Amino acid sequence: MQRRPNWIYVLGVLVLAFGLYLIVPDRNLCNPTNEIAQLEQKCEISYQGVEGQNALELLKSNHKVETQSFSFGEMVQSIDGVASPATHFWAFEINGALAEVGAGDYQTKNDDTLSWKLQKLEI
Repeated sequence: MQRRPNWIYVLGVLVLAFGLYLIVPDRNLCNPTNEIAQLEQKCEISYQGVEGQNALELLKSNHKVETQSFSFGEMVQSIDGVASPATHFWAFEINGALAEVGAGDYQTKNDDTLSWKLQKLEI
C-alpha cells in the first residue's frame, strides 16, 4: 500500500477549517458594545414556541431581559444587556411577521418561530 504525502492531510485540514470559518455565524452579533447600526442590522434573538407558554415567559427563561410595565403590559427594554436607545425599540415577530399583540399576551405554539430585532422608531 502506497503512503500519501503529509501535505495532503495538511491541505485537507486547512480547507476544512476555512470552510467552517465561512459557514459558522458570528456568535457575538448582539454584543452591547457594538454600535446601534450594527445591532440593528445583525442582532436578532430567535427561539421556538412552547405550547402553553407566552412569548415573554420563554424569552425571560433563556435570556436576561429588562422590561418596563405599562397599562397595556410589559415592554422589553433590553435583552442580554443590549438596551434599545430612545430612537429604537425591540420589535417582536411571530413567524417572520410583526406581532399584533404583546409578547406577554401571545400564547405560543410548538411550531412558532419567535424573534426580537432592534427597529428604528418611525415618527
